[in-house]
Amino acid sequence: MTVTYIQHVPTAGKFCAFFRLLVLWKGGVGKSIWKDLVLYCMLYAAISTGYRYGLSQDEDVKVKFERMCVYCRKNGEYIPLSFILGFYVTQVVTRWWGQFTTLPWPDTLAMSLLSYLPGSGKQKSIRRLVVRWANLSNILTLRRLSTGITRRFPTLDHLVEAGLLTEREMVKLEDMLATTDALYPLFWVPLQWAQVEIRKARYAGYISSDIVFTKLQESLQDIEVKNQKLLGYGWMNIPLVYTQLVTIAVHVYFLVSLLGQQYLSPTHYINAGGNLTKVPPETPNSVNLSGHDYSAHDYFIPFFTILQFIFYFGWLKVAEILINPFGDD
Repeated sequence: MTVTYIQHVPTAGKFCAFFRLLVLWKGGVGKSIWKDLVLYCMLYAAISTGYRYGLSQDEDVKVKFERMCVYCRKNGEYIPLSFILGFYVTQVVTRWWGQFTTLPWPDTLAMSLLSYLPGSGKQKSIRRLVVRWANLSNILTLRRLSTGITRRFPTLDHLVEAGLLTEREMVKLEDMLATTDALYPLFWVPLQWAQVEIRKARYAGYISSDIVFTKLQESLQDIEVKNQKLLGYGWMNIPLVYTQLVTIAVHVYFLVSLLGQQYLSPTHYINAGGNLTKVPPETPNSVNLSGHDYSAHDYFIPFFTILQFIFYFGWLKVAEILINPFGDD
């Protein structure tokens, strides 16, 4: 689920209005990626420490390590991470919003029943019965999608305990499950009961006209269509190969950057009569054997790499959270 934060930004007139959102922990980027960021920094620090205090004792191994770092730095950017991840997150967010707007709300049906089927006694009983069946249809749909709803109502008996289903109705649903071998959703069955009940109310004269009867039937059909669409979202996921591709791309990119963004201090040599002689790094015309480029300044803390990690991994976490809107997030 998402975290509501609009109340923290009542106006854009204040200076740095969005900055106050950065301190929010629940649902924020910090809570989402801090474990991954700490692990990444620890791995980076371990490799850097090993290079400075371990590999420096063996010049041959040190040069090989430096060449590997230079290779990773030059070729790591070939991974089209921005394009792959950006397009993927766009698809996930679009799919997430589509599922939210597809959620069926029984409020419209309840208001229509109160307007078109007024009165107490039998009319009130019909209204409550139809709305209960509409809610039951929604719950039967969400049980196939939401882990929270499944834990709350793992069996039909729990629906009976909650007052959403009667014993007699449960027997009917169980018979239907046995007929279909439990292969098909039964969200439409309570809606069919509701349609029959509304038709009986029309025949009994509780509903004034066929136009009103049609509107009530259309309200039930709207709930059925939206529940059907929700199940369609559950059946048709974003292709697994794309999700795997994005996950591999992000993790491989930053595994490569663990070497490619290392601070290097290669040994410098100068050609003296055909022999390579070690010299201080500032010596003119000196070279290093690893091919390290000194045009870019090196720092012990990879500040911009950490920022890049926050942005890309935060992007990936958005997709991980929103890809299943009915999960535990």
